[in-house]
Amino acid sequence: MEWRFTPRSDDTTLVTISNWGFEGSDDEVISEAIDAMGGFSYVLAGLKALLEHDIELNLVADHYPA
Repeated sequence: MEWRFTPRSDDTTLVTISNWGFEGSDDEVISEAIDAMGGFSYVLAGLKALLEHDIELNLVADHYPA
């Protein structure tokens, strides 16, 4: 997995996440990749709220309360 942070000229940052190494049948690989993408989107949304608005959404703890 690789996280890449690229500064942009409009004072923003482009975050690119690459994830590889999924194994199994084509259907299993697709399912794992989609699941990983959803998880990254979830965490990035929480980080965006924290960094831009100082709001802690507590997304991860709410998602896995145990």
